[in-house]
Amino acid sequence: MKNSIFLQTMSHSYMIHAISAKEVELILAVSLIFKKVLPKSIFPRFFIILITPVILSQLIFGAIFFGKYMESVMKVTAQQIAGEIWSVASVLDLGCSAEYISEIRKNMEVDVSILKNTILKKNGIAKNSKVYRLLRNACRNKNIRAHYIKPFDSKILVYVQSKNNNDLYKILIPRKMMYTRIIPIVLGWGVASSIIILIIAFLFLKNQIRPIKKLTKAVEKFGYGGELNDSFKPEGAKEIRLAGEAFCDMKANFRKLMDTKIRTLAGISHDLRTPLTKMKLQLSLMQKSPEIDFLKKDVEDMIRITESFTMHASQRNKEIFVRRNLGKFLDDLATDYVAENFKIRVTGDRSIEFCMRYTALKRAFGNIIGNAKKYGHKLNIHFFKNKTQEIELIFEDDGPGIQADLIDDIFSPFVSGNRAKTHGDEIGVGLGLSIARDIIAEHGGEIYATNSENSGGAKFVVSLRQSL
Repeated sequence: MKNSIFLQTMSHSYMIHAISAKEVELILAVSLIFKKVLPKSIFPRFFIILITPVILSQLIFGAIFFGKYMESVMKVTAQQIAGEIWSVASVLDLGCSAEYISEIRKNMEVDVSILKNTILKKNGIAKNSKVYRLLRNACRNKNIRAHYIKPFDSKILVYVQSKNNNDLYKILIPRKMMYTRIIPIVLGWGVASSIIILIIAFLFLKNQIRPIKKLTKAVEKFGYGGELNDSFKPEGAKEIRLAGEAFCDMKANFRKLMDTKIRTLAGISHDLRTPLTKMKLQLSLMQKSPEIDFLKKDVEDMIRITESFTMHASQRNKEIFVRRNLGKFLDDLATDYVAENFKIRVTGDRSIEFCMRYTALKRAFGNIIGNAKKYGHKLNIHFFKNKTQEIELIFEDDGPGIQADLIDDIFSPFVSGNRAKTHGDEIGVGLGLSIARDIIAEHGGEIYATNSENSGGAKFVVSLRQSL
């Protein structure tokens, strides 16, 4: 007995859990659909927040006012019309004269006529709507004998059988007597006031959203290397201004930190030049030997490192961003590196323009091209816009490629190896690709390296944001 009760309890609890799981799944499905339908931007979300109460208030007002109040008004109106119909039929049953019928038409705004020797064939209403049902019920409450109600153009046609059942009274009542002008007036003013309120709210909301958009653009531009030139000023509501002021403080602190870092490293590089020059001079005066030659080479590499970093630090953040045609920029850059034993082919969308620091980006791409020239004979450069409207550049050479153990560290400073060294002023010091990565990052871009499947050499892929 206890076991059966236990099993029944477990079965009942399992059913409860099963139902709860289905309800949870339904709630999750509804929430996912709601998330997909809900706008992602803040402006349409705020607009929905504003318009939803207006629509709901109009619906509630319509349901209560037009559904309840107007029903009561029309019920009273139907009772009054039924009373007039009863009065007219009662007077006609008394056999009044034609002059009296004419007075009824004039004073009661109804058209009355008598159909002699006619029997009412139908009883009730022709149009089964709420208004005519109310009028039918009112006629029944007034104990009006057999009658038939039918809409006719702008009037309501009512047939009432005479008391002696020999004649039929035809009574035409203006249809406007069943309706009140308050309905279109209230409805029109309600809709008009809602539209006016929404327009005012729309303009106010637009002004509140504008500083948020400006702050977003400023943060995006600064985050991807753009110069704001102190043109951004916090504005808008108190919370938005506080966020803008916090961004300005962060920007100033970040610039101070970077400037301090660059000045420190540049100062160290500059101070090292003097002792390195003395060491080079002393080594040149010493008797030649393999050990002396080895030391000379190390000193020369150290001098190149210090000179390279000093030059990079001196040029950093001095250039302004200018808009240039990317195809023309790459063509001019390729001209500086083309030689008899090294060919460069540039292909891509020639209509693309990009906002760049001309000299800095030329140096970054020049380091990549210089590597290709040092280790290969051909270089293909292809540029285009991807699906996200970012600009992509692909550099593929026919050299020996990148050693597998260097792919992950190739952009680190001072990495040595067959593909970690750059061409030009930085030959053999391993700073070229590191500097190229920093410059590309300042332009809101990224760079990664791999081996090309087409040419068998190295492949560098650069992506740049078009928003700068």
